Amino acid sequence: MNVKLRVLTIGVLFFSGHTLMAQKAKKDTATKTKDIEEVVLVGGIKLDPAVKMGSYTVVSKANFESTPVASVDEVLNGRVAGLTFSTNGGDPGSTNLITIRGVGSLIGTPNPLYVIDGVVVGKGSDNAQVMESWNPLASIDPNSIEKVAVLKDASATALYGARGANGVIVITTKRGRFNQKTRFNVSSDMSVQDIAFDKQKYMNANEFLQWGGQMLVNSGAFTDLQAATAQFAEDNNYDGVSDENWQEKVQRRTSIVNTYNVSATGGGENTSFRLGGSYYQNEPLVLNSNFDRISLTSAIDHKISDKFNLAFNANFTNVERKTYDDGGAYRNPWLTNWYIAPIYSAYNPDGTYNQTNLGNGNDFFNPLAIQEMDFMKGSIKTFVSSVTADLQVMKNVYANSLFGVQYQALDEKTYWDPRIADGLTYNGYVLESRSSAFDWNWNNSLSYRNTFNDRHEIQAYLGMEYQEHKYYSLGAQVDDLSQPIPYISFGTNYRQPWEDRLKWTQISYYSRLNYNLDKKYSLSAQVRRDGNSTLGLKKYGNFWSVAGAWTMSEENFIPDFFNLLTLRANYGEIGNIPYADQWYLQYNALALVSPTSLYAADQATTISQPGNPDLRWEVSKQYNLGLDFTVFDNIFNASIDVYQRKTVDAIYLYTTATTAGGPDSYLTNVGDILNRGLEVTAGIKPFTGEFTWLIDGNFAYNKNTVESISNPGQIDLSDVSNRMRAISEGHLLGEYYTYEWAGVNPQTGAGMFWTDASHTETTTNRTAAQRVWQGKTPFPKYTAGLKSEFRYKKFSLSAFFTGQFEYSVHNRWQNYILGDGSAINNQITDALYDSWTPSNTTASNPIQLLNNPSNAAGPSTRWMRDGDHIRLKEAKLSYSFGNVLKDAGVDNLTLYLRGVNLWLYTFDKTLTFDPEANSNAAGASWAGKGLYDYTSPIMRSVSFGVSLDF
Repeated sequence: MNVKLRVLTIGVLFFSGHTLMAQKAKKDTATKTKDIEEVVLVGGIKLDPAVKMGSYTVVSKANFESTPVASVDEVLNGRVAGLTFSTNGGDPGSTNLITIRGVGSLIGTPNPLYVIDGVVVGKGSDNAQVMESWNPLASIDPNSIEKVAVLKDASATALYGARGANGVIVITTKRGRFNQKTRFNVSSDMSVQDIAFDKQKYMNANEFLQWGGQMLVNSGAFTDLQAATAQFAEDNNYDGVSDENWQEKVQRRTSIVNTYNVSATGGGENTSFRLGGSYYQNEPLVLNSNFDRISLTSAIDHKISDKFNLAFNANFTNVERKTYDDGGAYRNPWLTNWYIAPIYSAYNPDGTYNQTNLGNGNDFFNPLAIQEMDFMKGSIKTFVSSVTADLQVMKNVYANSLFGVQYQALDEKTYWDPRIADGLTYNGYVLESRSSAFDWNWNNSLSYRNTFNDRHEIQAYLGMEYQEHKYYSLGAQVDDLSQPIPYISFGTNYRQPWEDRLKWTQISYYSRLNYNLDKKYSLSAQVRRDGNSTLGLKKYGNFWSVAGAWTMSEENFIPDFFNLLTLRANYGEIGNIPYADQWYLQYNALALVSPTSLYAADQATTISQPGNPDLRWEVSKQYNLGLDFTVFDNIFNASIDVYQRKTVDAIYLYTTATTAGGPDSYLTNVGDILNRGLEVTAGIKPFTGEFTWLIDGNFAYNKNTVESISNPGQIDLSDVSNRMRAISEGHLLGEYYTYEWAGVNPQTGAGMFWTDASHTETTTNRTAAQRVWQGKTPFPKYTAGLKSEFRYKKFSLSAFFTGQFEYSVHNRWQNYILGDGSAINNQITDALYDSWTPSNTTASNPIQLLNNPSNAAGPSTRWMRDGDHIRLKEAKLSYSFGNVLKDAGVDNLTLYLRGVNLWLYTFDKTLTFDPEANSNAAGASWAGKGLYDYTSPIMRSVSFGVSLDF
């Protein structure tokens, strides 16, 4: 929004971002005019007047329009200090992991709360039953977004209470304007995509056979490499001609993304509107996968009178998605690089699929046949809508009511053809699921706002909010199909169906007081009482926050070159329930029983969940100290924030004694988690005028520690991350705790490990060594973003870089791609060219031996890679014709060329996969961060777009 505000010596001003955009004339009473770029609303309450007291960042609509990405959260990557983003892959619609100021909980999702036009839509929870994952935020059309506010600290997030402890992302969609003729916009973007970063070099047929021959020589079975290679080829049934690139077989030549948008905005004296529609079509690299999204949006504002206003928003999307299994599933098409060797052909000589000569254990798992004959798909319909009413009850007294709903319906299906792969075992298999999630919230507040003696500004709010969340799922599955047709009705054997109905609620009462004196001194305080149905006997908690700010630039002793100088501080205690936004965890406080499978002829029941009536709130205790300043006629601006976020009574699984007979664990409050950090954002305008140069940057530091735990000696290793990361008191959250690789013995070629942290002795037996804390986690300690934009007349050129530093990642399936001969699947070329032989004693990898009994390929620091990197996240060149075509009725025509994820520099030259990768094997928890799991890789795209206004 770009409006003019006449600033007088009295009145209430609002701002956002890290820079005050409007302020009272300094040291005089002259009237000034400034641009206000943003006005952000939170729960019906405008953010702090006159001066910012909380820490938050606003990302404008220009960053979201016509983007080639499927989900809005990816756009925030690198643009917000303190926000760390990673994705489950380039498969559009897959879930993402976002943390703001570190991880505050040991379980559940660390994702922030998302709010769309006042509708509380959750934390990006995965509602899918059949698809590997589904990100609800992929239902939002990025082109409909006006702005996104990322709220970070207790003062900014307190308005959202218990669900805002991890931060809040407030999405505001575009609206019309009063007294404006109807205007239309039509835009289109065509993008070509490929893999952004993948340096894994797999063997071709010749290299694979040489590797096998070398293993036979190394084992002493042969002395002649040529003879050994021939024997290995014969043992593995090589036809003498095949040299298959299996990854290329299951991919399209290119991935294409097309985006089409149309909108109409306008308004009269009392009513404004915006109507929009878009079509997003993504054809990913994997054969027969697709993501098609149709979106319709509307926004209507109506002034019933000078004292009564109504606002309505509605967003509907329909997504048709065809995807595939990921991770370690044998039918995952991204695994084909290593689980099928290149010496086997995709087709038989007669043109049929090769099903029986694919290597040991791979029969009938031809990945090309799987992609073309089996499928996994979903149809997802999402409706998000809100109605807001603002009424001036009497002088200085206002009422606000907001009612919002979100409804999402998922229709999913999986089909396994009876002639191939898993379907062969079951003679065909069909699974269908119908799921729906319905959320609604109603927020009502009464406020008093007044100014006394042109000096004292007071705002007092009193309100309540109710939220209700329901989830319903019904599924059926059959096998032994009478015909190879993907419908339930063709199954002759009906397997166990399921039906789930889940519900949880939250009710909140809150009050807030804002006070400002002379536009210099500001105070804010809030008290909130939240009650949540998922807790034990103590369902209610009392939470609060206080904040203050001093606009020092209004003082006479501050030098005139300061356009703005503000010091601010706040402290708050916010409740949190880390599992509430993940379905099937809503009844953890209760003891439950469930039926077991049949035993003999009887049905039995068992305790499926012990429950814990004492389960209580996690409490996030946060303080923030910040400084904002703008100098030299707004040439340079910056904000600095120092914060601490401490979670007390963190909820975690407590393991019971095996003698109890099960269940083996339950949720309880166990300890404290500490996050400390620093954030800096800055902007400078080296040149202004006909040629303009704008530079914006951000930097953040965060240290995330498990400060205490009920059992101080407890070390919980994460099974998802190959038991290489752990939770333990006094250590970084998710810190690597594993065996230390000592390299290769140059005399024998055996892999070695340090026996302990002293690095004084080695052993070739990994299990005889001690695990050692590595001081690294999958979460970067430092993050940064830098954007430089040049504008000259009607041209614009920008480049946006991001960086993440001081963290480690690893490949979950490392022992398969470089297994030292322990398995006869395809390998990366290092197994041949950088492994020990008598003539290559300085190699990085041990001797390769057929059926290698050594455990050198097991999890250790040999797997770890530094994730530190710098990425060219986006580059864009555009030209706007302006009113050159006005005679043709065109207000503006803009053409642009954009690149996303164009370049990546890694500091660790042994890193071969994208360091921003993530695995959904751990659900939405922290354990999947930085874990390369052979999901779809992150994509690089180059696009051309056009935008027409008339």
